[in-house]
Amino acid sequence: MPEVPELYIPLIYGAAGLVGLVSCFFGHKLFKGLIVALMAITGAATLAWLGFQIGDEPVLWSAGGFILGAILGGVLALFFYSIAVGTIAALFVATTLLPWVQPYEVWIQWSVIGVACLVAALVATGLTNLMIQLASAMLGALLLVHSALYFVTGQTIHKAAESDDGWILYLDLDLKVAGIALALGLLGFLVQRRASK
Repeated sequence: MPEVPELYIPLIYGAAGLVGLVSCFFGHKLFKGLIVALMAITGAATLAWLGFQIGDEPVLWSAGGFILGAILGGVLALFFYSIAVGTIAALFVATTLLPWVQPYEVWIQWSVIGVACLVAALVATGLTNLMIQLASAMLGALLLVHSALYFVTGQTIHKAAESDDGWILYLDLDLKVAGIALALGLLGFLVQRRASK
């Protein structure tokens, strides 16, 4: 597999930190643009990962999936607002639970995260403003903390490893870092609640 140029990693983590800062403390005020951006990132990451897994040329397929996923995610956010709110809440729950369920078997991980995401999505559509503030603060905190972690220690949360079936791309999320992100997210949520009164 071709190596990803080293220059891309600081740019990605720097952009993640900037988006995370804005999302964590000002997400409610900038929600429409933010939800389009987050859905575009989610779609881009999902299709890039899929392209990485199934493509004959992983870098080329990932790039194509990234572009297509960004477009589809952005369009989904613009035209399906409630679905977008539910998806963002589900993404927040999935990224929060992932470090705690990683030690268990894959089917348990998928079951727990799937049920929790479904419940979060249903609650989010009923409590939209509150969930906008909470989800944007938590997702922003996660991005901000992992960006800071990269620039302070050089540690990344993504790894590509070669296995018998080909290359595997996976996230390695640490419990302590997740706890710090959770605390920062709660602080961002309180700042947004105070600003909205």
